Amino acid sequence: MAVATGWGFTLVVTENAKVCSFGRNYFGQIGSGTQYDSARFGSIRNGNNDLPGFDGEQVVMVAAGRNHSACVTEEGSLWTWGNSDNGRLGTVTSFGMDNSRLRPDRLGQELFGNSRARMVACGENFTMLLTTDGHIWNCGLGSRGQLGHGDHGSRSNLTRIDPLHFGRGKITMIAAGSDHSMAQVARCGALYTWGENSLGQLGHSIDSDCVVTPVALHPMAFGGVQITSFDAGYEYCMVITMAGLVYATGRNVRGQLGLGHVTNSQTFQRVGGTNPFDFQRVGIVSCGVQHSLFITTDNALWGCGHGLYDENPLYTTTIPVTHLYPTRITMNTVNLAFKVVSAGWHHSAAITCSGDFYTWGNGVSYMEYARHADVPALYNFIGDVSTPKRMEPIAFSNLRLGRWHAMQSDHALAIMMNSNLRLASDSLLRNFDNDLLKMIIKYTEFKPRADTGNALRTLIGFGPL
Repeated sequence: MAVATGWGFTLVVTENAKVCSFGRNYFGQIGSGTQYDSARFGSIRNGNNDLPGFDGEQVVMVAAGRNHSACVTEEGSLWTWGNSDNGRLGTVTSFGMDNSRLRPDRLGQELFGNSRARMVACGENFTMLLTTDGHIWNCGLGSRGQLGHGDHGSRSNLTRIDPLHFGRGKITMIAAGSDHSMAQVARCGALYTWGENSLGQLGHSIDSDCVVTPVALHPMAFGGVQITSFDAGYEYCMVITMAGLVYATGRNVRGQLGLGHVTNSQTFQRVGGTNPFDFQRVGIVSCGVQHSLFITTDNALWGCGHGLYDENPLYTTTIPVTHLYPTRITMNTVNLAFKVVSAGWHHSAAITCSGDFYTWGNGVSYMEYARHADVPALYNFIGDVSTPKRMEPIAFSNLRLGRWHAMQSDHALAIMMNSNLRLASDSLLRNFDNDLLKMIIKYTEFKPRADTGNALRTLIGFGPL
């Protein structure tokens, strides 16, 4: 994801593929090279030469655990940093005190089957990696079976889960909870879960506190509809179906499942009351510890669980309220359009469609002097900042957040040829304003891939190698 929230810290990917971070840092999880907390965003430098970035590699997503972090680059590498206890960083090397790696360290493809890294997820004390060949590799604490290797042992190096556990199917998506894991198989769309199950977080109705190998959920678990996305939180998880409906299972002591009560659930139950999400389809879900966040297909932001404040004039209370059903989070009378959201341990972060960044919750007051603009909210999470705050672009060197920074070569070629009088004589865009096109390309800030041919590089204005 373009934004990830851990236990009191936040990671963000900017449009030019840099990673910015702030917050708690006792184990080096923000990658600043120290173990001091930081109130202002800083651009992460790598662990090898102290140069900005990750040895020139382009970061496409970040993940945050309790006290460790990870990212995947466009080049297919995995980078990890922070607390290295139990081998959760994939290597036994430590760059700091207390088993801490203070800057990102690269794990090359040779460490995970010579396949490119596609996606990474961080649990509380372990790390999961999905490669482009559809395999899952993981490392870290395995005491509750969360690694899926058939035992309770930990792994200090990335180890592949036996593909037989998934019927040799290719994995397309993964998620890591506190001590449990999730994965989806491409061929049939089946969802597998494994690990800690004491509160029903696996959704199987299995009479066991933990499951040490992946187990597929029954096809009718979600009304017979295939799932499109999912996430795992602290002892619970949620899924989204192709119909845009949300189902949840596991820990529910603060109403984080959005089921209308605070009783734990041993199986997946449909989220929402009689009018869930104002009948809008849900596209994104993020699970925290005691609260959950959602983005619907109309780009509205919703939340349920503990820590929501009611500031509606119909109410007089200002104490934290538990919302048992998803409640829309609005910015006063302004309904912002959101595209990315992350629920952390006790704080939250979201990115709008225009690239603006909002944070709220416990500990966010560290950022007060980073030029926040106050935006009152109708419903907000408990913490040092009780209303979502917008960070001014200057905090990120005027870069927008959460935007893809790469463009497929055939797309770039099509855009440029559309304005060519000969090549695009039949194109509907042949009269497209060239100055406007140049401005669009400039602010998109895409870069050609390393293997892009000189002809295309010249055509899009980068020049030959």
